[in-house]
Amino acid sequence: VKRSLHAGVGLGQATAVEIFLTLQFVLCIFATTDVRRNGYMGSAAIVIGFSLTVGHFFGIYYTGCGMNPARSFAPAVLTRNFGNHWVYWVGPLIGGSIAALVYDFILFPRMRGLSERLAILKGAQPPEGEGQQEPRGDPIELKTQAL
Repeated sequence: VKRSLHAGVGLGQATAVEIFLTLQFVLCIFATTDVRRNGYMGSAAIVIGFSLTVGHFFGIYYTGCGMNPARSFAPAVLTRNFGNHWVYWVGPLIGGSIAALVYDFILFPRMRGLSERLAILKGAQPPEGEGQQEPRGDPIELKTQAL
């Protein structure tokens, strides 16, 4: 499958599309496979496959829908077409990173204090003894407030 941008799509737009597609896909994977969540959510494989399919339906017109650098690299090697190939690496890397941060810090945060979260973002060892320890064993239930 040849990956190429649609004629009317600029590089910035293509990168934004790849960021969005990867973000939604990685968020879906995190939400359906997180062992901390309890509650019946159905088949993770079906939900992830549906998310991938929806992403392809949306993105194939604009960028050929990479969503994964490995899926874009092999066709580029076989066809020897690396024009604008960086879009298929930068978009998914940024989208996956944003998805990880959004899921772990906003949508379903671990029970950690602010200082421990900041230490993790900085790449430092989290301070010992601060914050709550994540419970081992039973998954915790996500509690939301009604608006």
